[in-house]
Amino acid sequence: MVAWIADARKLGWRDWVSIAWLAAALVVLGVALVMIWIEAAHPSTTSCHNPPVKMIPGYSQLTGIAACIAGLVVGRVFTRPVVSSRTELNDRLVPTRDSHKHAHYALLTQASLTAALLFITFLVTYESLTLWRQVWPITYYMRCAAEAATWQTYTVAFFFCLLVGRWLWLPKTPS
Repeated sequence: MVAWIADARKLGWRDWVSIAWLAAALVVLGVALVMIWIEAAHPSTTSCHNPPVKMIPGYSQLTGIAACIAGLVVGRVFTRPVVSSRTELNDRLVPTRDSHKHAHYALLTQASLTAALLFITFLVTYESLTLWRQVWPITYYMRCAAEAATWQTYTVAFFFCLLVGRWLWLPKTPS
């Protein structure tokens, strides 16, 4: 516990802002999930057309795109580690010189990326099958969310893109 407090004192303002954005993203996405589960229990409360409208009256689609781009930029700007090379990043993440631990973490990262790509493949396959069978695809649920709760959907999109922005850009490789 004392070591954790000592480590927390070493953090700079950029680290604290990064942690605050990450905490805000987790809270907003958690609240959104709870709201979705509550609304899913009462499907009669939704106010979507069948199929949901593509354009939401009073909101430009550029508003949603701007929210997503802003989330990516904020996620990139306030990404916690400020490092100039992958070696420096490895030294920060794994402060040991044990190559076995580095290999273990690299394998875990690759397995996580593979699982994420398999999940995305599953979603694209599901989307294709639902379109073929004339069932609401995933995109219709997103349109319904944007139609029923526009500002909430844009807020969730911003924070989701913030998390993607934190994850997407890795440090440059050493030259």
